[in-house]
Amino acid sequence: MNFVTIDVETANNNVGSICQIGLAKYIKGKLVDTYCSLVQPQGSFNQRNIEVHGITSQMVKNAPTIYDIYGSILQFIGTNVVVSYTDFDQRAIKKCLEEHNLPLPEWLWADASIMVRETCSRFEHKGYNLANVCKEWNYQFNHHDALEDAKACGHISVTILRENNFSINDWVNKGKSKRRSFNNNNAKTYPVSRSKEGDENGRYAGLNICFTGNLSISRIEIVEIAAKHGFNVKASASKKLDYLVVGVADLSLLAGYDKSSKQRKVEQLIAEGINIKIIEEKEFLKLIKI
Repeated sequence: MNFVTIDVETANNNVGSICQIGLAKYIKGKLVDTYCSLVQPQGSFNQRNIEVHGITSQMVKNAPTIYDIYGSILQFIGTNVVVSYTDFDQRAIKKCLEEHNLPLPEWLWADASIMVRETCSRFEHKGYNLANVCKEWNYQFNHHDALEDAKACGHISVTILRENNFSINDWVNKGKSKRRSFNNNNAKTYPVSRSKEGDENGRYAGLNICFTGNLSISRIEIVEIAAKHGFNVKASASKKLDYLVVGVADLSLLAGYDKSSKQRKVEQLIAEGINIKIIEEKEFLKLIKI
């Protein structure tokens, strides 16, 4: 039961804009060491990201860059399996290293959210976000701090592995296929687009949002969550949008493109001067503080 959990916070809509990284090492199921550092990201900070994690450009002014801590991260993780909660952190690390021309280590990855969904039937389709699972399991932590989130991921992973007599290696690289199965029932199609008017008393009342790609939360549930917080959920992309939330793209469905038609359309609108924010699923959940 040896592994390292990881969590990152980002400065803006770019998944690679890491501004904090937290690592927690578990040996034989016990927390034995931690590593946490602020990071100078590429690009500026978005106010909405700051509202989520509280990290500002001033706070990282004298922080190391990813170049500076790359060796320390490699040394800390070593040959251990790396565990994240959803695949956001894996994608963030990959994008960040690519943007800095640093080699991507050949780490083995496991997704703790998949562990939760496969072993806890009440979380199979909804309610399996990190904060909710920890709340139900009476684990208290400071959400959206990278190290705190990494340790929360570790607590969940250890609990599941112990109670089910699993090895962490049983879960390596299962995330992609399992996520498609959960969200699409193994069908090679994206979830059906849905629309819903937002609660006029919600914090984000009057703002329009659209979702694209495969998400860790079912499309029905995430539409309900968005509407509850005031967002008007739109089924298609248009210049009336305020946010586009992007999930994992299935390249086999994109006819040679690397992005969905919704994302390509929104990017074109942005290039024409329309103010629309493109964010990852994790940023959306942080935005509404789930």
